[in-house]
Amino acid sequence: MRIQFWGTRGSIATPGPRTTRYGGNTSCIEVRSALGTVVIIDCGTGAYPLGQHLISGGANGLRGHILISHTHWDHIQGIPFFEPLFARGTEWDIYGPKSLGASLREALAGQMQYNYFPVTLDHRSAKIRYHDLVEGGFDIDDIKVSAQYLNHPVLTLGYRLEADGMSVVYACDHEPHSRMLAIGDGDITGQDLRHAEFIEGADLLIHDAQYTAEEYSEKHGWGHSPVEYVVKLSQYARVKRTALTHHDPFRDDDAIDRLTARLQRKVSSPNVFAAFEGQVVELGTSSGKSRARRGMEVDAKMPIQPELGQRTVLVCTADPTASAVLREVLRADSICFKTLSDIDTASADITMDRPRMAILEHNPPRMNGMEMCQVIRSQAKDDRLPVLIVADGEDQHAGAAAGVTDWLIKPFTPAYARTKIRAWLLRAACQSIKAGEGEEQPQILNSEPANGFDGTAHHLEKEEEKRADKAALLWMYGREIASFETLAFTENAGEIIAQATAVPQTRAARHRKMKPPITSRKFENHGAQR
Repeated sequence: MRIQFWGTRGSIATPGPRTTRYGGNTSCIEVRSALGTVVIIDCGTGAYPLGQHLISGGANGLRGHILISHTHWDHIQGIPFFEPLFARGTEWDIYGPKSLGASLREALAGQMQYNYFPVTLDHRSAKIRYHDLVEGGFDIDDIKVSAQYLNHPVLTLGYRLEADGMSVVYACDHEPHSRMLAIGDGDITGQDLRHAEFIEGADLLIHDAQYTAEEYSEKHGWGHSPVEYVVKLSQYARVKRTALTHHDPFRDDDAIDRLTARLQRKVSSPNVFAAFEGQVVELGTSSGKSRARRGMEVDAKMPIQPELGQRTVLVCTADPTASAVLREVLRADSICFKTLSDIDTASADITMDRPRMAILEHNPPRMNGMEMCQVIRSQAKDDRLPVLIVADGEDQHAGAAAGVTDWLIKPFTPAYARTKIRAWLLRAACQSIKAGEGEEQPQILNSEPANGFDGTAHHLEKEEEKRADKAALLWMYGREIASFETLAFTENAGEIIAQATAVPQTRAARHRKMKPPITSRKFENHGAQR
């Protein structure tokens, strides 16, 4: 594989004399396999010069793929200026994290609305397909891709690409799960171990390294890594080469030189380096096999539909600030939740409600979340139930013994808590599908206080998919290609119908066996219709 860096700066573009060597453009990486498959990872401002380079050889027949890690501005600002998307005769697939709200296409179109940009996303001549991803794996021609959630204040995916017997991992933006580990103390356990397994043995790791350990003490919850953590992680995971990227906008070229030299002296290896704009890394080819881990992954492009039912998120917290934040984020995503007061209540609710998630505070002796987690584990029929512990600090070993899934370390922002909850709900939904328990995702419904607890159980009846009805097919598939009001939709209507009618009938047949046809979609929300 051939990797070229077109943007290595984090947060905001910083052109000027202070950044001429490492570059001022924000994140954008180009990856090419030996067979010529083109994959672009992130479209920060570095996407502009990359687009000019790609189009210089002619647009006709140009085909590529864009992996978006997340939709923060410094990773998508180059899309409006990426000329191949507006060139007739080109074809692009764009991938990014699935949300509980707007689709990837809608999120990308947001920065190109009339108030912000003179040209909308629909005014493009390229053929574009959008793919909302969950954590899992999929193939792009001869490249095998694995996607895994990172630790950032919005749903963010890291990508592992394998081709030609080689592997490259891109992990921006990511913060260590353990704050102790972030400053160089502690072992790599829990979710940090899961991250290490994701990057294990990579021929090239491209990792967020925006801060130093000293700077990180003031940056908790910002979603970025100290360089010391990246080096320790790389050594633990036996990564062959590590490219530090997402350079802090306040760090000039000379400061990056000093930082890199200090790290290289510490690890006595030139295989840790600071990526610079324009840099090319050739990984060559190898007869080695892809790692077996891919067989454990779900299909990252799988559609996840709302489930019928009344499953809730259980919340047991005493800290008023943490409780207020959790209520805010659960209501923002219209997720049903029930507040608990003690272990006995939790035990009863586990048996009755089969909850989607439990969020428990650990602050003994006032509230023992570990003990409550053990009770939940003993009562829950599904050992995949995510249990998040809210605490002042993590205790990974005690948490593992109690069955804790993950931690919410106080103080945390609403964005950070919302992302953590979204990621685990989506993971649980995917695992349920993989286990053959039906297609489900977190219940997306309005939630207002009622019946003695915060959040209410609702029913959502899913309309039966009528594959032969062209109007329904246009409604389902047209939104992914263009807004109905635009010329682009009219031009692609035939293609939409062709895609829709090509969908296998097996899933619809399975649904018909599971439940009787429903001819209308009904929302029960205490008399109010959404």
